[in-house]
Amino acid sequence: MIKRLLLALLISSLGGCVNLGGGANEPPRQVYVLVDAPAAPATIPVVRPYTLLIEDTDSSSYDNNSFLVFSRSLHTRSHYQYAHWSELPSVRWSELLFNRLANTHIYASVVSANSDVSAERHLSTNLLSFYHDATNKPGFVHVVLRAQLYDSQHQRLIARRVFVQNTPLTSYNAAGAAAAFNQASHAILDDLTRWLASAEDGS
Repeated sequence: MIKRLLLALLISSLGGCVNLGGGANEPPRQVYVLVDAPAAPATIPVVRPYTLLIEDTDSSSYDNNSFLVFSRSLHTRSHYQYAHWSELPSVRWSELLFNRLANTHIYASVVSANSDVSAERHLSTNLLSFYHDATNKPGFVHVVLRAQLYDSQHQRLIARRVFVQNTPLTSYNAAGAAAAFNQASHAILDDLTRWLASAEDGS
């Protein structure tokens, strides 16, 4: 009888080790990938005869977190306990921005920040805010991105703009927040593409 009890305890303890989430009642951890929806073909009347270098998106904000970030009151931040991003938002934004502009063909060619190619134009971006505003349920995601276009040949700023998106959640959970972040990012990429297409007009 004692041997049976010891065997049952051993099986129970091994079963607990299989739960990668931690405790038996702990929900599973979710990893979300920030994505850009397929963009409609842009109508660009004139292709800029320059090479555009896209610098890596910068961010010093707490929102640039491996966890999804939320706020329940003004000027506060916290993060989801079990919801992660696959990459830091700024790192993923660098990839999304490069892919979008490379496929839009506003400029004759597009290169990344680690390229040795000499580029006449530089685009820098800074992710200023990237969080779920949960002051009211289900809340919305607040995304703010600053973009600056430079003429590297003449060392001058061509244009600067701050893009803001507040996208409501359809469900009050991490999955709803992740989906809203995708929608907000897609909308900003749309706005940034249109802005960039006309940023040099009259310059």
